[in-house]
Amino acid sequence: MMQQRSMLCLLALALCSAGAGAQTAAPPTEQTAASVKREIIPGSELMTSQERERYRQRIRAAKSPAEEDQVRGDHTAQIRERARVRGLQLREPEPPKQSGGKP
Repeated sequence: MMQQRSMLCLLALALCSAGAGAQTAAPPTEQTAASVKREIIPGSELMTSQERERYRQRIRAAKSPAEEDQVRGDHTAQIRERARVRGLQLREPEPPKQSGGKP
């Protein structure tokens, strides 16, 4: 009986604290939704978390789509070289799926 009461109290406490956090969180805005969008980084499995964050910063700092493409190209070349030196083979990214249209 005492064990059940303790479990119920813990459960109630967890639910209350989760609900309180949800009430204080700001509603998502267009800007926060856009900032959450992340691309798959080629070779991310060969990178540290700091390297992945530095890559994201470089992409965000690019002033044009052409500059973003340059950052991606430079990164891909560096990662392919890193994989080659380690004797690994990178997974090739899948081509984007087209929506609508005929199969």
